[in-house]
Amino acid sequence: MKIEKLSFRSFVHQILEIEHDGMARVINAILMLFIAVTLVIVFIATVPTINQHYEAWFYNFEIVSIVVFSIEYIARVWASAEINPDKPWTSRFNYILSPLALIDLLAIAPFYLGLFVLIDTRYLRVVRLLRVLKFTRYSRSLSTLLQVLKNELPGIISALSILLMLIVLASSAMYLVEHDIQPEAFGSIPQAMWWATITLTSVGYGDVVPVTMAGKVLGMFITILGVGIAAIPAGIIASGFTAEMQNRRDEFRAKVITSLAEDGSLSHDDLRKIEHLRIQLGLSVRESKSLIRLSGRGFSPVFKHCPYCGENLLSPHHPIE
Repeated sequence: MKIEKLSFRSFVHQILEIEHDGMARVINAILMLFIAVTLVIVFIATVPTINQHYEAWFYNFEIVSIVVFSIEYIARVWASAEINPDKPWTSRFNYILSPLALIDLLAIAPFYLGLFVLIDTRYLRVVRLLRVLKFTRYSRSLSTLLQVLKNELPGIISALSILLMLIVLASSAMYLVEHDIQPEAFGSIPQAMWWATITLTSVGYGDVVPVTMAGKVLGMFITILGVGIAAIPAGIIASGFTAEMQNRRDEFRAKVITSLAEDGSLSHDDLRKIEHLRIQLGLSVRESKSLIRLSGRGFSPVFKHCPYCGENLLSPHHPIE
């Protein structure tokens, strides 16, 4: 069987977007190291004595990191044509507008913008903290959370809209009963919105409190209402996270079953693809073992070796841990 040789563009795409072992793991580790060191420098550079002694070193490292991140961004955009080789520029344009690509652009854009526009170095230094978002590309847990937020965005927006309406109603009501007694705190509805916001979100700084009987009664009602309202977004995200993980397990198991349906066994290439999918979906080895074992029960005993430990998957004694 003739093996088609990958083009250099395909090779780059495989390393940056698909592969998770070998050279891809080394490159990801180097990029994560640059991100981490950049963030540490941003923190310690705010200490005047440290920044004074190491300012030149910090600047040189910033130049090196910008070069590295720029090469990474250009390589990802160029190699994204492999997503749809028939329409390379459409693939690149769609990739540039993707969330992860926008995060990569935000990581380098402030530096280049500072070359043409006069920007306060303090603001430029803080903007570099946006590079922490690049961790979402290399952290499966963070990418899962972003996917959950994307899936549950309509529900989260609805919950926040309800919270906003309650803030307006609560601040309006508190203005009516407290503005004569405390004009400095409740002299207008926008002023009262500060109290309503921290009360409904269950923060309660205590710097502004009602003093009239009507205000205290209203405050008690709003506080109790806020406990339930503020918990709605958290509940939506928690349920969405559970649903997303279940969908990923179902996708993994469907891939295993599809591979088994061909000849009742898993080839080396099948196992390689399954392992890549496991990493991409953020599943643990323990979960994948369990799912592979469950998927293989309906097939021929030819399928019997675990891709991780080599033991019999169909045996009741096979360790899932």
